[in-house]
Amino acid sequence: MFSMGKTGSTAVARAVHDATGDRVFQVFRLEAERLTQAERRYRVNNREAQRRGRAPGALRFPGALHLWESEYLLRHPPTTLRPWTVITTVREPIAQAVSAFFHGRGLRHAPNAAAGSVEALTAELVGEGWIRQPLRWFDREFAPALGIDVFEHRFDSRQAYGLIETPAVRVMVICQESLAAAPDALGEFLGLGRPVPVPKRNEATGKPYAASYRAFLAAVRLPAAVRDEAYGSRYARHFYADSELARLHERWGGGSSE
Repeated sequence: MFSMGKTGSTAVARAVHDATGDRVFQVFRLEAERLTQAERRYRVNNREAQRRGRAPGALRFPGALHLWESEYLLRHPPTTLRPWTVITTVREPIAQAVSAFFHGRGLRHAPNAAAGSVEALTAELVGEGWIRQPLRWFDREFAPALGIDVFEHRFDSRQAYGLIETPAVRVMVICQESLAAAPDALGEFLGLGRPVPVPKRNEATGKPYAASYRAFLAAVRLPAAVRDEAYGSRYARHFYADSELARLHERWGGGSSE
């Protein structure tokens, strides 16, 4: 599972493991320097969490398993003799960014820290560039690691998943918004001959910041320029139909949330 975070990747990774019994790596980056930077951030976050009184657990760095899995995969890249089977999930960029923002903020602050006003959180979300991150993930992480430009391969937004085949890598791309329709496609992709159920996991609604997250979703109004950048991007236009992007543009501007 090689995907950006907050896109349903945990649900899919666990579903594949449960269906196959195989080890499933769940990683977010496969570039050595960026991996080193991420490990430094985890060490800092871990020290801050310990200072806030987090109880010690079995793992010294909770949540950092994907860093070690990434390091292993860097030492064992895909080849024609040992090809990789890769699943990657995508999510409409503003929803992904908001979810990732609250998750990241939860790591930096104590669970009972003041959430801040919707206006202040919006300024922080936009000012720190969270909405730009999903727009460039495939260019920064996926293409350099696997030599595949997903934007050069057709994606049917009505089907909500796509397949890419190279001599060394087989890739399945799934929209998080359509995970309910993924079981049959996953079963076929993995050669199981049966559907792969994908129960929901790791949802923001179950996190300590859930109340702040829900309140933000209900009240946030993003500037038109931010929405134009997100939904006019190559990323958004590749994976989502124009009608869906128009609906999302309205939703984050204060229109219908359905």
